[in-house]
Amino acid sequence: MTAVPAGRRGSGEPVVRQVTEDLVLVEVGGRKVLAAAVCPHRGGRLKYGRVDGDRLRITCPLHHTTFDLTSGERTSGAACAALRVVDVLPGQDRPEDLAGGAS
Repeated sequence: MTAVPAGRRGSGEPVVRQVTEDLVLVEVGGRKVLAAAVCPHRGGRLKYGRVDGDRLRITCPLHHTTFDLTSGERTSGAACAALRVVDVLPGQDRPEDLAGGAS
């Protein structure tokens, strides 16, 4: 399943939005996950990543490395560090709130 821009989403479709230079917000299945904006493997831009909403995973568009959106662990693809992931509380949807909650 491919993420679509926030303005074009339909019901239940994953959405990936760039919220700061360093962070993306992934919205899928009512869950909001804040994660690093670039893949730790080779710096692919995850705002263009493919999201599997059923398994809560994101795949880098550059070399197809896949990460679990709940833990950040690599699930397939090139060996690399885990993706930095921060869970976001429901209702926090303004970019300035999200960036302030990142660790």
